[in-house]
Amino acid sequence: MSLHENKQQKIKVVLQTKITHEGVTENFEVKTSGLKFRKGSALYFQYAEKTEAGDTQTTIKYKEYETLLLRNGAVKMRQLFRPSEITNGHYESIYGTLPMRTHTESIEHLWNENTNEGVLRLRYTLDVQGGEPGQYELKLNYKEEA
Repeated sequence: MSLHENKQQKIKVVLQTKITHEGVTENFEVKTSGLKFRKGSALYFQYAEKTEAGDTQTTIKYKEYETLLLRNGAVKMRQLFRPSEITNGHYESIYGTLPMRTHTESIEHLWNENTNEGVLRLRYTLDVQGGEPGQYELKLNYKEEA
């Protein structure tokens, strides 16, 4: 299946997050499965993340110049990415809702038609509730399942 078709495609997902905050770098990795589909000019990714806090359903809506990250479940979050812009979002947990400011450095999507694999990479600075900003790189590697 190519990216230009409208039906849902099962995918294997490896989500890698690199966070650098106050000189300390942490790396996180989540492996799961999900779905990929296209609506209009947007490419959607949906998958579940299982953590100690519980399950979270994640949806990423990718467009070339704008990406929206939505999380619902144990974590509720709305984060908008636009290159070279600062956008507002929020993070909601059992402790309350925290405002977020995201300064997107870049959005990159690569697709390999031969291997049916792709990667979506977001690089950004995140400031949560006026705290010291951290540098983030979110990398969503995905592969279509047969």
